[in-house]
Amino acid sequence: MRYTDRVKLHKTLGRGYNPETGKNEVIVDEGVLLPCNASPVTLEKTAAVFGSLNKKVATVRLQRPYKDYADKAVIEGQKYNVLRHIPYKSESVFYLEGVSEWS
Repeated sequence: MRYTDRVKLHKTLGRGYNPETGKNEVIVDEGVLLPCNASPVTLEKTAAVFGSLNKKVATVRLQRPYKDYADKAVIEGQKYNVLRHIPYKSESVFYLEGVSEWS
């Protein structure tokens, strides 16, 4: 398996008002950039596992187990919320839901 993609994993620090946009926004840490293997989940599997066809779900596999907490991710400028993190003995798998803005 090739780990040619990059994912940036973030933790949510809280919410705050942004005077430039006039909205309350999610505040995240700087994040950690890791090599990964990213692939989309098919519509059939998304419907079977998550119960909806409207979600854009991606699977991200890391070479090593990721022991920290992460609830937000960015891949190639696209923002994702972490649906599920599965830490195996030799690797970690993240299921990510594509979103336009973090909530």
